[in-house]
Amino acid sequence: MRIGIIYGSTMGNTQSVAEQIKEHLGDAADDPIDVIDFKPEDIAKYDVLLLGIPTWHVGEMQDDWVDAAETFNCPLLSGKKVGLFGCGDQAGYPDTFGDALGLLWDIIEPAGPVLIGRWPTDGYNFDNSHGVRDGMLLGLMCDNDYEPELTDERVERWCAQIKQELGLETANT
Repeated sequence: MRIGIIYGSTMGNTQSVAEQIKEHLGDAADDPIDVIDFKPEDIAKYDVLLLGIPTWHVGEMQDDWVDAAETFNCPLLSGKKVGLFGCGDQAGYPDTFGDALGLLWDIIEPAGPVLIGRWPTDGYNFDNSHGVRDGMLLGLMCDNDYEPELTDERVERWCAQIKQELGLETANT
């Protein structure tokens, strides 16, 4: 099984999380790739895609993803397992925390991917998010602005969950 980690990052936070995910997944994942360097035809190389997108401005997708998101809504994504992760600021933007997860999912879902890595909202403090469906975040959210001390643990737990969902090993929770 080949896992691709694709991210967009303006301030470096989402890139840092992508690199942490790679460390936890080890040889199961390729090195993270910035979305501006990713070609749509590369989707076929991977069995699983982990897509990292920060919520930027006030509830928007990060600029590099604005240009790239539509390229992921393609037949190559049909049936492919996709996990989402991102960064945001729940204290400064409690009404749009994690919105980019939902915005990206809305674009790629019609192509037919299988979502993995949904994440509980427990432990977060925000009012509203387009990245929440049925009471769960569409993927891992990290807040390196106000809760940087929780990022390592959240990434480790999410990677264990991803491994379990993919049948790579049993999660240690």
